[in-house]
Amino acid sequence: VTVWRDGKSETIKVDLGKLPASDKQASNDDSKQPAAPKADTLADLGLTVTKSENGKGLVVTDVDPDSDAADRGIQPGDVITSVNSMEVSGTADVDKAMADAVKAGRKAVLMQITRDDSNRFVALPVAKG
Repeated sequence: VTVWRDGKSETIKVDLGKLPASDKQASNDDSKQPAAPKADTLADLGLTVTKSENGKGLVVTDVDPDSDAADRGIQPGDVITSVNSMEVSGTADVDKAMADAVKAGRKAVLMQITRDDSNRFVALPVAKG
């Protein structure tokens, strides 16, 4: 094989071989990939979430750019671990905390958010239902 290196032609010897049948090539078949977790929408908050792998909290997968959540810095990848000091493991927990806040006359819920092993609290307004 002739190659160009530093502006000069150079001939090198190449040994060709055959890949043993036992060595498998990477597959492009996605059918064997585990299914992505089902995403749920918290429409009142402008968030799309999935359950976290360990069952503690909800992972934010999408944020409506026009939402209060986006204005307050919530990003995809954040994990909602509690709402008004109540641990959450599903959207029903968030819905209940929001309904309880409305019944109590509160204007916002306080979410505990984990990002990169750091916790912070974010107040989000609740819709008056």
